[in-house]
Order: sequence, then structure tokens, then C-alpha cells
Amino acid sequence: MAKNADNQKQGLGQLNGALSLAILIASIALFYLDFWQLTTLFKVLILLAGVVVAAFVFTQSSQGERFIHFAKETRIELRKVVWPTREETLKTTGMIMVAVVIVAIFLWIVDAFFTWGVSSVSSLNIF
Repeated sequence: MAKNADNQKQGLGQLNGALSLAILIASIALFYLDFWQLTTLFKVLILLAGVVVAAFVFTQSSQGERFIHFAKETRIELRKVVWPTREETLKTTGMIMVAVVIVAIFLWIVDAFFTWGVSSVSSLNIF
């Protein structure tokens, strides 16, 4: 009995996922296909309403429940992260900017060398 109920719930969850996708596609289609020549405000409101309804239907599915659980765990893990201070961020950004300038100067020198080489070879009039 319990196994049958789980199978029904899984089937209903897949149906909810497909239904939410259909609602989302329909709201996007109504946004772009202007059947009733609505103003942009109404088109955006229809799109937002479709996204909200599709999200609600999706959260009722088993995939939606797993996604909500994943999002909650992700938020918990983000709280555990030790973020750098402003001073550390500025120092790191400064080092990266200096490295970019050094690499740019190096590439400029290499480009000048190759330009000189190609112009020297092409001025020989071998061909």
C-alpha cells in the first residue's frame, strides 16, 4: 500500500513538474505573442503571474521539495563561509591589477618584436 502511494506521489510530482513548465512556457508565449495588443505593463504582469504560479506548482512536486531542501542547505553553508575583509579584498584586487598591467606590457613587447620581424622579412622582397 505504501509503495503504491509513493508511486502515485512520484507520478503526481512529475505531472506537477511538467505542468509548471507548461505554465511557464505559456506565460512567456503570452508575453511575446501579442494576441490582444496589451500594454507592456499588462504583459509583464502576466509574465510575473505565470512565473509565480509555475514556481508554486513546482514547489508542490517532489523535485520542488528537493530543490527547496537544497536551497536551505546552501544557505546554511553560505553562512559558514569565512568571507574576506574589505582590506583583504582591496589588496588582492590591487595585486591582480598590477599583474594584468605587467602581462599587458609583456604582450605589447612581444607584439612589437613580431611586428618588427614580419616587417623585416616582408621588406626583403623575396617573393
